[in-house]
Amino acid sequence: MLYRQTPLKKLIAGLSLSFGVLLTQSAYATSQVPSQSVEAEVQELMERVGPPSKVAIRDAKKVGMKDVKLHTLTDSERVKVAAAFASLPTLNRHILEKRLHYLAFLDGIPGEGTALTSPATRKGFYDITFRASVLNESLSTFLTTKEQRVFAADGSDIAVSVEGTGTDALTYLLLHESTHVLDFSCNTTTDPHSRFTEGIWIDPDTMVSHLATSAAARTHFHQGHPIGFGEAVAVYDSLAQSPFVSLYATASQHEDLAELVAWRELMSQHGGNLSIEVTDSQGKTIRHWEPLTFPGVEKRFAEVDKLLATKQYCGTSS
Repeated sequence: MLYRQTPLKKLIAGLSLSFGVLLTQSAYATSQVPSQSVEAEVQELMERVGPPSKVAIRDAKKVGMKDVKLHTLTDSERVKVAAAFASLPTLNRHILEKRLHYLAFLDGIPGEGTALTSPATRKGFYDITFRASVLNESLSTFLTTKEQRVFAADGSDIAVSVEGTGTDALTYLLLHESTHVLDFSCNTTTDPHSRFTEGIWIDPDTMVSHLATSAAARTHFHQGHPIGFGEAVAVYDSLAQSPFVSLYATASQHEDLAELVAWRELMSQHGGNLSIEVTDSQGKTIRHWEPLTFPGVEKRFAEVDKLLATKQYCGTSS
């Protein structure tokens, strides 16, 4: 069953009127409305906002989320989703047009739950499922809540916060998850000659030895256990010496690419930034990091730019 509370032509017209407003929080965002070709793609993608995959429901219930249910988008939420589709890089949007089965939103998932991209029942297609509350969540709130999963109380009275600017949680998540669809459809990271894994990943879940033994690779995100807040400075100092844009990027080569593309796009097209801060019990800053300026990360952004500028890639053309 698809959501059709508002005729799509009316919805896209609303998008044209509100698109500039939704994106002007970015200093670099265009104030122009989407082109007709973008509007047509968005209209097609909005037709695929529908029921969640059985995999998403099963996985949620498997970890104790018994009350998960389909979230029906309001008209204003549909405009937000359409704007997020329109703001995607051309390559990501083309891939979704060819490979997205359904995009669904679920209620009943706690704040630390995020999103899932999974193979659809239709061969070669993918379902994306989001926690519905991200529709009204700031990027900083989303990122900080997620980062808290890495650490455990240890009596140190140290706190970790993450600030993301330039857009909201929904736009960031759609960038991230659409890059998974790109990766899975086109073997971007599993290609033996992938420029995104060379010297970093041995296989999808295994880093090269000098990265695998680093403090940044020992967290909950990379098959580790929660670590004390008192170790936060050492963890982020280690991250600063790595090619990873975030701790979540250490989870696998697939997450690494998705994070790299999402943050490069947020920085270059939305004027966004990412910063991490460790504070003491009085709220005084102990250390501050800006991962988008890490040397190993900046070096990799050039490859992201080449990828997103590709006119023909994996059966798409622009």
